[in-house]
Amino acid sequence: MWDRKRPSHRMSTCHLLFLLLILLFTCQVRVKADVSVDNVRISFEPSRSVDRATQVTVKCQAIISRGQSAPRVELSIMKDNRLVMNTTDENAWEHPIASARAADMGTYKCLWSAPGKQGSSEGEKLKVTGTATPTLTVGQDKRFIQEGDEVNATCSAPGERGPFIFSFSVDNKEVHEGPTESPNYNVKLQLKKSGHNNLTCQYKVKLYSDTVKSDDSTAVIIDVKEINVHVSLTVNPSTTIFEADHFQVLCKVTPHNWMQNVSLMKGGNILNSGPGRTEHTSAAAQASDAGEYMCKVEVNAVSKIGQEMLTVKELFSTPTMRSFPEEPFEGDLVQLICQSANISLERIEQVKYSIFKNRIPLPLSNRPDRVIVRAGPSSDGNYTCLAEAKSISKKSPLIIFKSKVLASRPQISVKGTVILGRNFQIKCNSSGTLPINYTLFRDNTSLGTQTVSSAWQDALFTTNISRKEHISSFWCRAQNSGSKKYADGGRLNAFVVEPLGKPLLTTVPIPENVEEGKELILICNVPSGTPPITFKWFSTGSRAHLYTGTVNTRYSNHTMQWMEIKDSAEYYCEASNAANRDSSNRVSIKVSLATWKKGLIVVVCLLVVTALVIAFIVRKAKRGKRETTTELSVKPAGPKSDDSLAVNMDHETAFLNKAISLDLLLPSTI
Repeated sequence: MWDRKRPSHRMSTCHLLFLLLILLFTCQVRVKADVSVDNVRISFEPSRSVDRATQVTVKCQAIISRGQSAPRVELSIMKDNRLVMNTTDENAWEHPIASARAADMGTYKCLWSAPGKQGSSEGEKLKVTGTATPTLTVGQDKRFIQEGDEVNATCSAPGERGPFIFSFSVDNKEVHEGPTESPNYNVKLQLKKSGHNNLTCQYKVKLYSDTVKSDDSTAVIIDVKEINVHVSLTVNPSTTIFEADHFQVLCKVTPHNWMQNVSLMKGGNILNSGPGRTEHTSAAAQASDAGEYMCKVEVNAVSKIGQEMLTVKELFSTPTMRSFPEEPFEGDLVQLICQSANISLERIEQVKYSIFKNRIPLPLSNRPDRVIVRAGPSSDGNYTCLAEAKSISKKSPLIIFKSKVLASRPQISVKGTVILGRNFQIKCNSSGTLPINYTLFRDNTSLGTQTVSSAWQDALFTTNISRKEHISSFWCRAQNSGSKKYADGGRLNAFVVEPLGKPLLTTVPIPENVEEGKELILICNVPSGTPPITFKWFSTGSRAHLYTGTVNTRYSNHTMQWMEIKDSAEYYCEASNAANRDSSNRVSIKVSLATWKKGLIVVVCLLVVTALVIAFIVRKAKRGKRETTTELSVKPAGPKSDDSLAVNMDHETAFLNKAISLDLLLPSTI
């Protein structure tokens, strides 16, 4: 009995578990579907813009709809993408700020989330006006210090929240800056300026994408006592001297018993150093000695300095090299001059000049500042000069001297083909220093000038001629820009192509006598034109041309060896040369039968006629004999013999006339 009930109990349990799973799944689906959050908004009380220390409440509101078994919705408030509160109670969806500070400024946003859903409000900004005035404190024993001593200073931002950036200034000049999370910042400062120092501090509150700056703190006055050490710098004999003068720069420290190391410097270079005293001496001043000299000693991390400016006047200026003329051509006489623009005549009487070519000295002319050379490859090179007076020598900048090359005798040529009566281009070319001016002449008449300024540029002139012999009337002249010399070229020698005249086609035999089986010679000639000439022959009965040939004469021919009836057509020729192409007149050719064929036809016709005549005679003879026999045997009554003969003659005469007319018509038709 127990065994029979157990299966039923197990089956009912399985059914219950299955129904429970379906119920749980259905509940989950309904939970997801039963939550709805709408009209989410954010607000600030009392306002979105408040003064510092105001009590502010950030409130979030929304319409939340859900079923009875739906879970609570997660609610939160974010400031600049950072979480500031989280709850599940929509009645507590707010963030109180007891006393607003600059650090509370930013963009706030309300967020909600449920299983499978989430949303947020629009972001709203809260603005807080005002910051606390910073306070600055220093140690009481540090209100009076000596140069180089350190001051322990603390700057505070009372009641503010960070992060901060604190800065310290002395007499409105910033001397230190540093970040911190704390509202208090401590630093050790070293004041190097003697006398009263007004020390202030300031802070900035760092926000998400901005900073808020506070006012300056109340100034703290710190008296700095100068260290009793003085540095003196003197220049002897004067701070203004001439080149080659003797001078001394002396650096001393007082009091004299101070043995600290002192340095003498110029332009970042230490010239000399020593305990309590140092100097720099030069027997002959150079222009490079001019500048600011500084004497420096360091005491307690404080630098004491003395400064003087030394001016060194030139005895003479740096010489310059120049040539006259500046751009000479080969063969020109050139003066290479070395001169100093400024000379102190109260100190020196004259300056000695030396001129060098490729570092080799050149003999001077009758004037002591120049040499004379003839421009050409032998005088090209690098030139410098040296000016000397007392113990001072100065070298000029290097100049590269290169003579210009005169234009060579120009070459004249044509570009392309010269065709009589048409425009063509003449090219002039020569070697020499660019730019070069080219002038084209026709006999003694100038046709124009072209200037060539680069190696890839050509001097091209456009002209034309009406007669072949005119081609030799052209010539070129080449002349460098800036030069009076020029070079003339030779006469132009070029091949001239004369255009072809109208071609004429003739035939041998004449078109009316062309017979089958005979040859036909097609002759094409032109009245004028320059060979070589290409001739082509065409027939209207053929798509392709019959023959092509190029000759050095003004005529040519093509022979068709065996003419046929099918060759009857119109024929023409075409002639072409480098200038033009033209076609001839058209000649109509009708090929007639061969003579032997005509004779054969005549013979055949004669034989046919003869055969007909003979047949007629034979027939007549037989018929006459038959009638005679009948008359002798029967002798019937009938017409007269003259009537019978007339009838027979009429019939036979018509037949004979027809045969004769056929014989006469056949030859003319053929």
